[in-house]
Amino acid sequence: MRVGRTIAEERERLESESERIAEREKVKNRQTRTVLIFAILVVVVFGLVILGIKSLAETPLTNVGTKDVKYEPSVEIIDESGIGITNRTREFVGMLEQDFADLGYKLVRAAVPAGKRREVDVHVDGVPYYIKMNLDRGSAVSAEDADRMIKYLALKGFVPGYLDVRVEGKAYFK
Repeated sequence: MRVGRTIAEERERLESESERIAEREKVKNRQTRTVLIFAILVVVVFGLVILGIKSLAETPLTNVGTKDVKYEPSVEIIDESGIGITNRTREFVGMLEQDFADLGYKLVRAAVPAGKRREVDVHVDGVPYYIKMNLDRGSAVSAEDADRMIKYLALKGFVPGYLDVRVEGKAYFK
């Protein structure tokens, strides 16, 4: 003991030092728990990401949200090319038939022109001209473009020989 200090002062100083040590231990334990919880969360999130990627890899992207619907056309498809009608052409015409029906039109027939594998000429009931379409574009987009042009031409009183909607964002008639 030092000179000039009482026993009570020494006890208070020791208690306060032991309190500081205990408080440091609490802070250290709290930091350890925080780091541990963060590590567990990182592992859980990483595991969920891996499971998500794994489930995406197992699910083919072409069938996401569909039930393998096959669009078989009920209209006649004429092969003027001599190459033969492919399954892709049949499915495109089937989807086009459905898209035109959704827009209020009825597809009468379709033809694959000579020398053109990626083109289909479709005839719509009540429209006096045929419409050229490209297989590489979406059938719904092509049908919507054709619908807008049919309405525009009817409004202006034009009766062209054909309507061409093979190029995205453009429509031609002759």
